[in-house]
Amino acid sequence: MSRVLARLPLTVPHHYDFGADRDRVGDDLLNPRSWDALRHTDGPFGLPGAREEWDRASLGGDLPERARAIAALVRRLGAGTVCSYGVGTALLERNLLRELPGTSLICTDFAPDTVRRLGALFPEADVRLHDLLHDPPPDADLHLFHRVDTELSGRDWHRVFERLRDRPVVVVATQVLGFHGLAAELRLAFSRRDPTRAGWSRTEAAFRRLWRSSHLDEPVQVGGLRGWLLLPRGR
Repeated sequence: MSRVLARLPLTVPHHYDFGADRDRVGDDLLNPRSWDALRHTDGPFGLPGAREEWDRASLGGDLPERARAIAALVRRLGAGTVCSYGVGTALLERNLLRELPGTSLICTDFAPDTVRRLGALFPEADVRLHDLLHDPPPDADLHLFHRVDTELSGRDWHRVFERLRDRPVVVVATQVLGFHGLAAELRLAFSRRDPTRAGWSRTEAAFRRLWRSSHLDEPVQVGGLRGWLLLPRGR
């Protein structure tokens, strides 16, 4: 069933249950105010206030493994500057700079308070306020979208990839929708827990449609997550 679903270009609304933080986040996550509010929580989306605590948090889970996989792609392409979008807490990016200490790293986010706080925690990176839909992409050798795929509609992602049509890109999916993921999305959407709207979830075919006119893709494994290395079609 999941193999059949993978071939269908299916995109469904994505919801998330923030529990006790639901009132803080609101009905819809996809705005700077809600993300800034979420960074002040104690859960997995919170941004620590002290450098030492932030450093410790960056070593959790498979974040170092993901960073090693992305660093290998950076080295393969000979990229001297990497731009990562929607970085949030930038825990992945902290590990990436450990792997690639000589690389210039640009970290962008559209939530102003998050950018201000992250800039103080992460002076090694160039932390910038940036809106994917309205601001031109920074000048970089490689562009990284790590778990930000739920943030934009298909039409908006098409616009983003068209802007980057002459540049290499790495996409790391939050999740690639399969049968169990689809069932979970439907259960949560129709539950009584009043979940927050949090964008969109996609099957593999739906992901690949986002960039098929601008890039050729190569599947990559990034820690426990699936992703793609995208190279411009003109190369």
